[in-house]
Amino acid sequence: MGIVDEGRKSRESRVREGLSGSWGTSSQDFVYLAGLLYGHSAEYAKRLDGNCSAYTLAGIPILFSALRCLLIELNADIYLTGRANPGVLAELAKSSNDVKVILKHYSIPTELRDSLKLLVQVRHEILHPAHRPSGDAGNTPAYLEPLRRAQLLQSTGGDSDYIWLDQLKSHRLFSWGFRTVKQTVAILVEAHQLPPFKAAGLIASYSDYETPDAT
Repeated sequence: MGIVDEGRKSRESRVREGLSGSWGTSSQDFVYLAGLLYGHSAEYAKRLDGNCSAYTLAGIPILFSALRCLLIELNADIYLTGRANPGVLAELAKSSNDVKVILKHYSIPTELRDSLKLLVQVRHEILHPAHRPSGDAGNTPAYLEPLRRAQLLQSTGGDSDYIWLDQLKSHRLFSWGFRTVKQTVAILVEAHQLPPFKAAGLIASYSDYETPDAT
């Protein structure tokens, strides 16, 4: 078995099984990093046109790392609420799309479901770039046209637009991603019945998009 297969096997077993050793709430490390990137993004965008920011290309994947960590922490019951769910952990261990697991096991309102589905596709577009032309109007892949209509992309607004990955360099897109993840986190912590002070602290850590520089 090669190192790629060994790595996948190791990661799956760590999520699925209660092995010996120590661990902690690493979700907070990732959301802290996302917050730092967001601050730099706001400053960078302000110096340019108020929206253009390459920091979004790093920030959105990091938000999903924070969300995945929190899902693992909640379902392994690191917060000692008595609401562990080994079944969810088993699905997370195998799944390449955490959003599918969230939508299956948690009560997510329709609008937020749609936002999560779009946001995870943005994450895929960043981590697995397919940056040749799509043949679609404005260089925006047709299945992500809702982002264009919502004016979340870095766009000229015309049919002749920036190349696709440049359209993702959008501080508005980063703000929307933060808001979407924060709303999801609020539902997750409520579902796992965290004590109010713990729940409030976790949700507050996803509030950087609410700064005055948010767009």
